[in-house]
Amino acid sequence: MKIRQITRNKDEYMDLLLMADPQEDMIERYLDKSDLYVLVNGGDVCSVCVVEPLKNRKCELKNIATRTEDRGKGYAKYMLRYICERYSATCDVMYVGTGNYKEIIRFYERCGFIHSHIVANFFSENYREPIYEDGVRLTDMIYLKKQLDSSVDVKKVVDLALEAGRILLKNGAEIFRVDETITRICNSFHVEYVDTFILSHAIFVSAENGVEEAYTKVKQIPLSASHLGIVAEVNELSREIAGGFVSIEEAKERLRRIDQMPAKRSYFQVLAAGMGSGSFGYLLGATALESVIAFGIGCILYVWVLTAKKYNISKMLVNIIGGVIITVLALAALHLPFAAPVKIDGMIIGGIMPLVPGLAFVNAIRDIADSDFLSGTVRMIDALLVFVYIAVGVGFALSVYNNMGGGLML
Repeated sequence: MKIRQITRNKDEYMDLLLMADPQEDMIERYLDKSDLYVLVNGGDVCSVCVVEPLKNRKCELKNIATRTEDRGKGYAKYMLRYICERYSATCDVMYVGTGNYKEIIRFYERCGFIHSHIVANFFSENYREPIYEDGVRLTDMIYLKKQLDSSVDVKKVVDLALEAGRILLKNGAEIFRVDETITRICNSFHVEYVDTFILSHAIFVSAENGVEEAYTKVKQIPLSASHLGIVAEVNELSREIAGGFVSIEEAKERLRRIDQMPAKRSYFQVLAAGMGSGSFGYLLGATALESVIAFGIGCILYVWVLTAKKYNISKMLVNIIGGVIITVLALAALHLPFAAPVKIDGMIIGGIMPLVPGLAFVNAIRDIADSDFLSGTVRMIDALLVFVYIAVGVGFALSVYNNMGGGLML
């Protein structure tokens, strides 16, 4: 879903506008001097609204309507929330007028509007035909109003954007994606002046509302494992924020839930590691039998990885011991009576794949390509060190085996 402003050919949406205001000449009185917005979903215009700016930092919601087949889906509520946030930067109060129809009045009250005043005989004096709702003729215009937060809370907005950036960076997102998300969220909540400086392990954000309020914050984010499911969820949330469908408080709550998303079940991760080991081993030249053995090695290896993660063992030890485990299992497989001979290199090449930091390595290259040299270099060094740790583990196990076996390799 997306909300956009219409500046030309507003009459094209007259059929929808007539659903809320049944007299065309009444709509024409305010349409040209007002702002028209449409909510589009799947290429179809589902909802429209018209807002007229008034004097003294006030505005009036003149018309809001949703297609009959799309009612009950929350489109009008999304639209109303969007325009309230949009006009909060320029207006203090929003008015809306409606007839004495209880369902509509309750809808506006749920959206934060309260009773303002009544214009007697408005419908009977301005409309040629009587207007009825649930069999009752409408005569008076009942006005409601809502106080808008005209001063943008820069601190609250930046904290929200920074939290989104932290979650993205922590879970393996690229630098440019983090920067784009922070800027999009700030702009969506009317914080137009935003400067960011993002490293692989830290975010610096400075923002102001264009008047006199400024706010700067720094967040350190230690390097950790990737979770692309969380990255996708934050991306989706940022798009909804940009569309005006999510308030600050709702976004904070959703970010909290996203940050707590669990990883896949342990058995699923173990099987995926095994599949990766077997498949990559075969692609890199291992025989079918060696690939099957690599599958088993990958599964056993990832049990160690999950155990180490549970007890917060350092990355260096995880990868060194992981290299030892792979090599020991591959050497053990050499002594088993298989129908066909197996080679140790095919099993080790496949077995190490769950430890290889492929995503971090690719992101490092992409950051460098985007001229984020510092972040790209840090990520590249981190990925290369993992390769070194794995090599140390494999080399240590092979060295011990050679020494114990008198230098003979089977």
